[in-house]
Amino acid sequence: MMVYIRKKKIKGKTYYYIVQGQYDSEGKVHQKVILYLGNIENILKVFKFYKEKHPKD
Repeated sequence: MMVYIRKKKIKGKTYYYIVQGQYDSEGKVHQKVILYLGNIENILKVFKFYKEKHPKD
């Protein structure tokens, strides 16, 4: 099944998740959270940290 990024608004704030669609026994698709990414500030902080540690990438 396909893996994609889902955004979800909770109390006015947007959070991001990596989810995978999975079929249940009745053939319906349900989303399984693979990884919680957090809000956009958290995601950008991780990318900035990675870029500082790996300047050639």
